Amino acid sequence: MSRLSLLRTDDFTGGLNLRADPFQLGRTESPDLLNVDIDPRGGLTVRGGMTKLNTSAIGGISNGAFTPKGLYAWDNSSPRVLLAANNVVYGASTTAFSTIGVNTTAPFGASFTSWSASTESFVYIGTGALTHKWDGTNTASSLIDASTAYADDYAAPVTGYAPKCRQIASHVDRLWCAYTTEGGVDYPNRVRFSHPINRESWAADDYIDIVEGGSGITAIIPFNGNLLVFKKRAVFSILGYSTDTFQVVNLTNEVGAVNPLSVVATEAAVYFFSWPDGLFKYDGQQFSDLFTSIRPLVQTGQINNIAQDEIRVAAINQKIWVSLPLGSNTKATASYIYDPSLKQGGAWSKYQTSDGKGVGSGCDFVTSTGTTYNLACHPSNAYVLKVDQLSVYQDDVGTGAANFTSYYTTPWQDANNVSARKMWRRPDFVVKQTSVATNLTLRVYHDWEESVVAKTYILALDASGSSLIWNATATEPDANAGWNEANWGASASGSAFAVGKSLGLARSVQLQIQGEGGKPWGVNSITYKYNPRKVRA
Repeated sequence: MSRLSLLRTDDFTGGLNLRADPFQLGRTESPDLLNVDIDPRGGLTVRGGMTKLNTSAIGGISNGAFTPKGLYAWDNSSPRVLLAANNVVYGASTTAFSTIGVNTTAPFGASFTSWSASTESFVYIGTGALTHKWDGTNTASSLIDASTAYADDYAAPVTGYAPKCRQIASHVDRLWCAYTTEGGVDYPNRVRFSHPINRESWAADDYIDIVEGGSGITAIIPFNGNLLVFKKRAVFSILGYSTDTFQVVNLTNEVGAVNPLSVVATEAAVYFFSWPDGLFKYDGQQFSDLFTSIRPLVQTGQINNIAQDEIRVAAINQKIWVSLPLGSNTKATASYIYDPSLKQGGAWSKYQTSDGKGVGSGCDFVTSTGTTYNLACHPSNAYVLKVDQLSVYQDDVGTGAANFTSYYTTPWQDANNVSARKMWRRPDFVVKQTSVATNLTLRVYHDWEESVVAKTYILALDASGSSLIWNATATEPDANAGWNEANWGASASGSAFAVGKSLGLARSVQLQIQGEGGKPWGVNSITYKYNPRKVRA
């Protein structure tokens, strides 16, 4: 028998690559994965669970009738998270959402921006109709339509005015409004700016009309000292710091933001979804295409092109979440997660909730006690979800705790020889230790045939590290728990060695590793063992 050879892989940082040709995949990439996170150091693990933030349905809205739009975290002395849904704006500090007295007419709900001074702090809310402001406690107040009484004299400012607008932002000591309605007439290409400092005072001539790039401003985003103005197929930058110095620079006429909820800014870059191009990044210097490895979603028609209004882009927990309606669905059915820390240019994973959905708009929210919640809207259930909870292994999206499917598919392994058949022996796995016993289901594929499972078997993993488990008494938090049932401390976080079963005789092999629902699992390394056979003419 020929000598046993080894192939070791412990780098999964290439993430998801949807190209159909297996020879185009890198050794660190996967052609198919679901609900797993890739560690920047190389391993993979099941994603954190998603559970509801609010304990009762928002506004009493029944599941299926919920139409969430924007989600906004307001960081002030009493932090609040604001949600635009079903043409209403809701606010919450922890687990209950209530209306704040704002209705919206804009197709994509309300637009939010905050303003803080030494003695006051407000959120300004663009609704498509009258603009509102909210102090976090009382019912929001509406501002007078600025087009009814402009204040042209900067030395004699007024207060209590703002344009009717769909988009609103704070930038260089002014309030900015876009897609305005003035005197009953819509100005979809107009950007208005307030007096300096006096954000509720507006001059008649203080506006910029941007007519290039098609009709309709989709978003305005302050970034890197500039105000970025997005259209569906163009991006502009408004430079300057005063009425005399403001100027418009066209950055591109090739890509833009498909809708107002498909743009998000982080400290390092602005990310936006351009149809049909995919996700792009602007870092202040250049535009970067981040969608290359999953662009087949567009090219093969998997994204429902008539539901472009449902595309969402959010920055949650240092990652960019892109939620897409797939097939004939008109709501998000999957979220594709771009992690900039992976590989040299970032990499992708894919999430679905336990009920087979993606998520809507999202944000990171820090409560008044310092607790951080990573939040996202369920697309059809009236709940805001806490996502990326690494110690939770089920989802509760408003209908009770439920398991979700998680798996990772490896690239094909052929030992750099496509002609020779090999006897693939039992692979070795370095898996993540868990505090509970769990099973991994391994499906084996042969010879680049991804539609036929050659073998299926179970890899049983024992529980590890139970020394930090105690017996609860009647005076302790979990009085119903017995010995070895209640957690006393953190579970084990090391690695364990496991040996699989023979993979069979084939020119190439591929593994799909699926975790057991409701339990933690992860893989750090796989070593393939094989005996090469002679190549016959």
